[in-house]
Amino acid sequence: MSATFKDIGVSSEGHVGIVEIQRPPHNFFDNSLINQIADAFEAFDRDVDVRSYVLCAQGKSFCAGADFANRPQTGAAESGKHLYKEATRLFRAKKPSIAAVQGPAIGGGLGLAVMADFRVAAPEARFSANFPRLAFHPGFSLTFTLPHL
Repeated sequence: MSATFKDIGVSSEGHVGIVEIQRPPHNFFDNSLINQIADAFEAFDRDVDVRSYVLCAQGKSFCAGADFANRPQTGAAESGKHLYKEATRLFRAKKPSIAAVQGPAIGGGLGLAVMADFRVAAPEARFSANFPRLAFHPGFSLTFTLPHL
């Protein structure tokens, strides 16, 4: 894959594509990060040598949710439509995906983990849908994917 990304590492080993979130320690997401992950998944879908892909992360958390602290800088203050448009691209992935969860997957981070076809969780993995405590409707289609799972 020839594209370079700001917040993710993209590589492949054999027939497995690897997308690593690189925003340690907690890997908070915003529109840009979700867009980058979707771009990498779409590139792997076009690569005939890649048969599946793994989503993993550096740092303490798999993904501790949205980046509320830097809302104006990250574009999170914009309408959620852009984020949902990018997140929808993740669900269109054509090849099997695996989320390798090594720490907390909170809120939208849980959505990233559940979006994958399979999940592998380390003993320190934690999962939480904290949306009601924040007075938000669950994102990443969690009202559908979580009960289905």
